[in-house]
Amino acid sequence: MGTNEAVEKLEAMRKKMNKMGCSILLLFIAFLPVAGIGSLLAGNIGGIIGSVAVLVAIVVVCTRNGKINEEYKKLYKEKFVYSILEEQFDNVIYKYKEGLSKEAVSQFGLVRMGNRYSAEDYLKASYKGIGFEQSEVTIEDKGQNDDTATTYFRGRMIAFDISIKSVKSVQVFTDTFTHRGKPNIGYDMKHVEMESTDFNKKFDVLAADPVEAYYVLTPQFMERVDFLKEKFKHVGINFQGNKLYVGIWTAGDAFDGDVSREVNFLDEKATIMADVRVITDIIDVLGMMRKEKE
Repeated sequence: MGTNEAVEKLEAMRKKMNKMGCSILLLFIAFLPVAGIGSLLAGNIGGIIGSVAVLVAIVVVCTRNGKINEEYKKLYKEKFVYSILEEQFDNVIYKYKEGLSKEAVSQFGLVRMGNRYSAEDYLKASYKGIGFEQSEVTIEDKGQNDDTATTYFRGRMIAFDISIKSVKSVQVFTDTFTHRGKPNIGYDMKHVEMESTDFNKKFDVLAADPVEAYYVLTPQFMERVDFLKEKFKHVGINFQGNKLYVGIWTAGDAFDGDVSREVNFLDEKATIMADVRVITDIIDVLGMMRKEKE
């Protein structure tokens, strides 16, 4: 299937979903007076049958709409997202229905793990010789006697392979990053003041060895972290061993199409590339760091 054909098919599915959404709303509106009459005339079999019929119709339309949405997502991911990822990265493994495991994310040492976990959009690849893994992650916690769940994290978790000196742990959090986790390293984390007063106002830096904080937090990397804060507001990072772990809260899911707008390939590519650059920008800075340490 060519790009133009994929665009046409996606657009047709999008319009169909929108029409079904309108149908669901109209059916629900129709259900209200029918249900009201049925409740007033409890013994009126016609009112009861009418209410049941409208409810069944709503369920059928919702189910059908859900199936079309899954088909839309599958085609969008396989045709647009995967092809663009292969253009930008090497050794691409992309599984949009899967994600990083809870055990893997717990090793990031960035956020408390709660008792509800889900993940999708697993991507493993390399860029300029630096490997990485990432996925969308949602972490929540619900108390036994509480109907609501507290969201500990919702966004992207990314693990980068780094080839600079191995460190025990250096964490950097924006002041708005809550429900922070602790690295399992057997060392106490100490608060570190960096030379930049402006950076200290925006970020909390903790390290098992303060000297390591000055080693990995180069001016270029701090500038990139500041950029992430301006863009995403809530950011946590952890240099640990030979890994850099990054957690970024996001308002929406990465690599997802927007069914509310008309499908245009150039627009979709621009949106996907914006998600890609979150990864490549960090790797570009890691590459500079590697050259500085050589």
